Order: sequence, then C-alpha cells, then structure tokens
Amino acid sequence: MLNIVSVGDPKNPTLIIAHGLFGSAKNWGVLCKRLSDKWYVIAVDMRNHGGSKFYPVHNYEAMAEDLQKIVKIQGVDCSILGHSMGGKAAMFFALEQPKMVSKLIVIDIAPVKYSHSQNNIIEALQNINLEFVKSRKDADVQLASFLGDHQLRAFLLQSLELKDGVFWKLNLPVLKEYMRDIMGFPSTTKIFKGKTLLVVGENSNYVSSDDEVVMHKRFSEMKTVVISDAGHWVHAEKPKELENTIRKFLAN
Repeated sequence: MLNIVSVGDPKNPTLIIAHGLFGSAKNWGVLCKRLSDKWYVIAVDMRNHGGSKFYPVHNYEAMAEDLQKIVKIQGVDCSILGHSMGGKAAMFFALEQPKMVSKLIVIDIAPVKYSHSQNNIIEALQNINLEFVKSRKDADVQLASFLGDHQLRAFLLQSLELKDGVFWKLNLPVLKEYMRDIMGFPSTTKIFKGKTLLVVGENSNYVSSDDEVVMHKRFSEMKTVVISDAGHWVHAEKPKELENTIRKFLAN
C-alpha cells in the first residue's frame, strides 16, 4: 500500500505527483500546497520509499500499477506529474492506460535507458553505522566520507527516520537489486496521444535532443519547456518557474 499526502478540494481536478529515486512526497510539499488552490493534489510516496510499503519488486510495471490503483480510487481522469524515476513510472502508466490519464507532465527524464547507476549512493547509505546516529548531523558526518556533494547529502538525509528509531525510509537492498530496471524503461510500442509536457532543466544532462526524438514517437502531443538555470532538480532549484509552467499547461 502506498502512502499519499493530499491537499486541496477533492472537487477540483486531480493532479498526482510521483517523485524520483530516493525522494518522497514531502519533497514536493511546497509546490503541492501552492497548486492546491485550483487542483486536488495527491503526492505519492512511491513503493520502497517514504511511508509506503516495502515490496520485493521495484520496476516500472509495478510502479505503473501502483499509480493506476490511486487513479481508480479517485474515480475520475487524473493528470499525472512525475520527476525522474517517477516520470518514467508516469510515462509507462500513460502508455499502458491512456484513458485514465488526462494530461501528463514529465520532469527531466526520458523513456530511455540510462547508464549512470545509483548503486554508489545506496552503498554509501548502507555504510552508515546507524548505531552512532542520533541526529541528521551525525549521519551527515559519516556520509560525507562517501559523498562530497552537500546538497545531495541533505536530500538523501530527508529519508532518515529519527523519531521512531533510526532507519532509512528506503528499501535499499531492493532498490539496489532493481537498479538496472530503474535505469531502463520497459519495451513498448504503444503511443500516448494525450497532451504531454516535458520540462527540462537547462543545465541538466538527463534529456538529450535524441532522447526528445524518442519521446515524441511515444507521446505524439508533446511539447517541451526548458527551465533556465536549472539542473535535474528543477522543483528544488526553480520552484516558482516550474509552478508557473505547470499552471499554464494544466489550465489549457
């Protein structure tokens, strides 16, 4: 069962948000709150993340089924927004169940195979001795020995539970086992003809021009918006610009 965080009036159009690898629904809290003036926003803790159940399987077929269950509960067409891993899950869901997706927003990811495995991050998290951790600062001191990027460490440490014991709210063994699936994308010839928005960070290297060509073949009504001076974490780096882009797309 997936943990969700909903905000806004359920009578308004529904927008479901799927986060990326190592993320959680709370990463999107500010944007959800701002968009809740006109949309009923449901942020999802994807399987094996956050407050959602830990499952032995982690691939896009399973994640698409998870999203389908949430849409069925709403009983209406929903717009889906997905970032990175969540974007791939959203794309596969739209391809498999096009009648259930009103509009699709994909943030800085393409339906292609990537080569940059994230297993080094998983191994770094697994190497933290949680017996000596009483605060995020304690964990950060240890994590700094493995990961030099302070912003990355701060993001990862949001998934460290401290209130009810000390543990990672990430199913690290399963995520590591399914890293090849996470970096890839299921083979399909299906096409989604609904309105699709691809949002790309100007400084990101996640979506190439060739990737856009591939994506256009699967999402025939796709348009692309580039957010200036933003990298892969568009929602964290340029939240206002992303909010305005989302509003404009959903309103039309």
